[in-house]
This record gives sequence, C-alpha cells and structure tokens, in this order.
Amino acid sequence: MLVNADAQDKKDTLTSQKIDSLTPQQVDTLIKKMDTVIITKEPQNITPTSSFGRAYASSYWTDTKSLATNPFHWKTGQVITAAAIVAATAGLIAWGDKPIQQFYYRNSSVFISKTSYYFFSPLGSGLYDIPTLGIFYACGVIWKNKKAKETGLKGLEAFVISAVLTQAIKQVSHRHRPYQDTPPNPHNWDGPFSWGGEYGMFGYNSFPSGHSSTAFSIATVIALEYWDTKWVPIVCFGLAGLTAAYRLAMNDHWASDVLFGSALGFAVGSMVFFNANKKLQIIPVSSTGIGATLIYHF
Repeated sequence: MLVNADAQDKKDTLTSQKIDSLTPQQVDTLIKKMDTVIITKEPQNITPTSSFGRAYASSYWTDTKSLATNPFHWKTGQVITAAAIVAATAGLIAWGDKPIQQFYYRNSSVFISKTSYYFFSPLGSGLYDIPTLGIFYACGVIWKNKKAKETGLKGLEAFVISAVLTQAIKQVSHRHRPYQDTPPNPHNWDGPFSWGGEYGMFGYNSFPSGHSSTAFSIATVIALEYWDTKWVPIVCFGLAGLTAAYRLAMNDHWASDVLFGSALGFAVGSMVFFNANKKLQIIPVSSTGIGATLIYHF
C-alpha cells in the first residue's frame, strides 16, 4: 500500500492511498458500511465549501436537488424513520394536538413569555443564529480554520434551504394557528390557493413550524461539525429543542407543526453537512476493477 500523505496530518489536503488488489466484494462491503463512499472511473474534484465562490453558490442548487432525489435512494432504516415521523405527525393531528395545546395554554406564565420574546423566538428566526454563523466564518478566516469557515457557510445554507422549503409547505397547507380560532381547532386547514382572511394574505401558516425547522437545521450542522466535542451537540440540540417547545408554550403552533418542522430541519442540516463532507472516494485503476486509489478528504 502506497501512502502519499500522513492521515494524521489534519490539513486541508487529500490523503491518497493506492490499493494493489481490491476485490468487488470488498468494494461492496465499503459501500454498505459507509454512506460517504463515491465510486468513479475517473478522478473527481472535491469542491471546496469553506469559502464564498461559485462552488459554494452552486451547492445551494445541488443540495436542494439532493433533498428532492435522496428519498428514492433511501435504505430500509431511513424509510422506516421517515414513515415513523409521518405517522407520528398524523397521530398528533388526529388525537394529540388539542390536549397538548390545552396543557401548554393552562401552564403559560410571564417567565415563559419573556424568555420566548427575548431569546428563543429570535433564536429560531435567525436574529441570533445567523450572526453566530458569521462569527464562525470570521474566526475561520482569521485563524485559517477550515472547519469554522465551513460551519458558517453550510449553516447559512441549511438555514436558507429549510426556511424556503418550510414556507413552501406553509403556503400549500394554510393551517390555522391555535390562537387564530375560538376555540382553537387543530383540524382547520384552508389548503392551497386560499390566501387572505382576517390574518392577511399569508396569515394562516402554522404547518410546519419555521422556527423549529431553521433552529434544527443550523443546530445539526454545528453539532455534526463538532461532534467529537461532546458538549457541542448537547448544547446545539438542547437549544433547538427548547426553541421548538417554546412555540407550543406561546400558543403559536400545534405539536404536529413542531415535530414535523424539527424533523425537516434535522434532515436538511444532515444532508447539507454530509454532502459537504464526502470523505472517501474509491477510484478504480483499470476498467477491470483490479486495484483502486483511495482518496480521503479532511
């Protein structure tokens, strides 16, 4: 095995290894074990995502396209997970939304209102988290840290994609928020092409929760980038979860809105992160498939 670079050197370089004999069975094993394996007959360029430029701008389109096409290539576990989320959302709509809304409404307080207004609501709207992503990027530029720069850029991309997708679903469903009906009715959906009404053209837009989706999309990118630092994922997902819960406490959303929005944000953040971190390429040396070059991307 020929090692072209030290795998321990965590620089912005490619580590290339030549494997003299790699059987088709070994290739299949690698494909099954690693979701980030790419097999190509010709070397590929791994596009940088740690700086502004054409590659970064085009990633918005390629990642959005991946979000639409990936479900056709899901594995069994992913299909089961998605089905469970859809089933849980439907169950909440049918039986759970109303009692959960009543519980939160009965237990509302001035403390909850103030913490939501001054912290959790801005956190979900981008008022706090987008500047935080800017700080990540600035620190990455100053200290030449690729991970920090990538966190800022891919976090912003995840925020934009999840926000746009959430708004698209909102304008198709036009679900009433809990405070928009007396008494609150979780089954009040106006459907597409029903703009207007007492709350304005875009007033009925409860499903899914935008604050939940954007909070989880950014939290997922940061958590995955710094997964080895144990407290980072705990803090990120903890803040995102509280942001989502506060949407219920403020009577702005139904539980099903929050669940689906959170899952959507997590899916977008995960997809953006893993698309930017395809770590292993297997490039066959010859058309016969005997021998291969491994390129590992840090």
